[in-house]
Amino acid sequence: MATNSDKDLLINVGKQIRLIRKKQGKALKDLAQAVGMEPSNLSVIENGKSNPQLLTYVKIASALNCTMGDLFDFPFEYDKLEQSYMPRKHNL
Repeated sequence: MATNSDKDLLINVGKQIRLIRKKQGKALKDLAQAVGMEPSNLSVIENGKSNPQLLTYVKIASALNCTMGDLFDFPFEYDKLEQSYMPRKHNL
């Protein structure tokens, strides 16, 4: 079943990361170390309770020896994503 909320997206990406990690027989702490983060922070990502930066996803994919596409390989109706994002203002 496809989903379309921010929360659903984060939960599904986290599930994919966990699934790939477990298929490879890697412990959470080992992947966290390879990415350069605390295991508790990676756990929050895997549970869909964090919205990490793109670079974090790239590091996770690299440590899992997979593509970014693999992390997002699940049914999701991106065209129906709820538009609830409010950009932060950055001072240049």
